[in-house]
Amino acid sequence: MEAATVLTIFDKILNIIGLVKSGKLERDEKIDKALEEIHKALIQTQSYLHREGARDTDIEYRLSKLWYQASVPLRHVDRELANICNLKGGYWSSPDAWDDLSTGEYDIAITNVETKIRELLNK
Repeated sequence: MEAATVLTIFDKILNIIGLVKSGKLERDEKIDKALEEIHKALIQTQSYLHREGARDTDIEYRLSKLWYQASVPLRHVDRELANICNLKGGYWSSPDAWDDLSTGEYDIAITNVETKIRELLNK
């Protein structure tokens, strides 16, 4: 095999490796963005749930918005968790309308969300 052919093949292999690495980097960045958003929602929700006092519909509205915002970048990374966040957004927009934190297919309880986050952290 000629040296030029070997170099051409080697260049192509390097290009493929570069594409794979950049794809992994892009995926890692998407996971990081998704985790940042879901952690914002989770921390604010936990803070609200552990405080004392009457319900605060303004805070609940903000929680709803945070969970909806978290669902957007998650759709690229983990569709199930994105759906859970979307449902949590619906829950916080109208908590009285919900009888249970389980919606058949999805469990939107905080403990389940924490479990799903740990799984995503390990990807």
